[in-house]
Amino acid sequence: MITQRPMCDVAVIGAGPAGLTAASELAESGRDVVVLDEQGAPGGQIYKGVEKVVADRPQDIGLLGKEYVAGKALTRRFRQSGAQYHPGVSVWQITSDQEPELALGLLQNGSAQMLHPKHVILATGAMERPTPFKGWTLPGVMTVGAAQTLLKSSRLLPEDDVVLVGTGPLLYLYAAQLASFGIRPQAILDTRPSMSWRAARLGLSALTACPKTMLAGMKWLWNARVRVNMVRGVHSLKAQGEDHLSSVSYETRGRRHELSTSLLLTHDGVIPNTWLSMSAGIRHHFDSAQSCWVPDIHGAGSTSRDCISIIGDGARIGGAAVAALQGERVAYEVEAYLRTQHRAMVTTESRALRRQRQLRRFLDCAFPPTADFQLPADETIVCRCEEVSAGEIRQVAARGCMGPNQGKAFTRCGMGPCMGRKCALTVSQVMADARGVSVGEIGHYRIRSPIRPITVGQLADMALVSGED
Repeated sequence: MITQRPMCDVAVIGAGPAGLTAASELAESGRDVVVLDEQGAPGGQIYKGVEKVVADRPQDIGLLGKEYVAGKALTRRFRQSGAQYHPGVSVWQITSDQEPELALGLLQNGSAQMLHPKHVILATGAMERPTPFKGWTLPGVMTVGAAQTLLKSSRLLPEDDVVLVGTGPLLYLYAAQLASFGIRPQAILDTRPSMSWRAARLGLSALTACPKTMLAGMKWLWNARVRVNMVRGVHSLKAQGEDHLSSVSYETRGRRHELSTSLLLTHDGVIPNTWLSMSAGIRHHFDSAQSCWVPDIHGAGSTSRDCISIIGDGARIGGAAVAALQGERVAYEVEAYLRTQHRAMVTTESRALRRQRQLRRFLDCAFPPTADFQLPADETIVCRCEEVSAGEIRQVAARGCMGPNQGKAFTRCGMGPCMGRKCALTVSQVMADARGVSVGEIGHYRIRSPIRPITVGQLADMALVSGED
């Protein structure tokens, strides 16, 4: 448990590859570093449970792939760095830049408290892009990322009737992982369009820059096509069933098809998890290349607030290798800031980082977001918490609603338990399309603290503790 009135040099929020690398670099240089992690062990989503797998299920390491094995060295270095690690901690507030000092509101073991760092590094990682379509709220429909988490943490595997749908490297990686465990999905319904000439040219550059990664991805795709019923050009997806998923139907090449299944796993790429950075008042913009909101970044990880840096996929989707490389660069920036109390930006990039950026340009072009998920049909539920459909959002936009925040008054969309995490991007895209303006112009939900559920009692107890301090 963090003690009363705690202070530190640097608080790192998130223990994925970016956060672990930055924390290790700073702690090894003698800085007092505290790492706050909602998970129970370091590794983030990409290396989730790697320490437990190494200790308890070493036979699974090779089956999960070489990319997963890289997390072993990363977590070992972090454990030996001297950084303080606090698992199971939720950050519900970052004080605004009007406050006299920087403070984080934390919730740990049911108790609320404050941490006062000199600098904050946000390494909050990515979240899966929403994939709304008719029937996606049925039990039996979940995301590939969630299924992969169950595989890594508990070795839970689906039945052979599972159907995968969507696009993106994670979809094909998961299919390859299932194959290594002896599971052959019933089908992979691929929603990506045919590869353009531009994507092909970028692919050649990426192959030259990152041959091992590209060849591994090509192997995933090849295995998916050879070993699984892989259907290309899928659209108009529908999940069907009464109380539980029973089948999925789709269209391709002008014909409709249907498959009986009890589990449908969806994936349409990942987007930065910007909830904390938005609540902290950091400036963001809509990135048309990745079709998502990203923070304004200068140098390696500097933001519009001098005392807050952002790294890894929380800044812009780049993958684990980019996240680790950025962690090193941001550590240098933060060290310079702590010495001088003035913003210092690292502008030079290593050859390895430039090569990884070539790979990302190819992936962004070759695996664009699925149009059907970005602009779902009217009858599709967009806000699961309040059961608001895409048609209702279009109606309020047609009546003159200026954006998502005003739309809350008409539909309550974004006001449920998830606080808009599952619908924010879709709502902005649907409203922008209905009004004929850009997503950047339509805007995003205003994110205010607390961004994690916290009770009045927990806040009251924290105030009493502060009074005794």
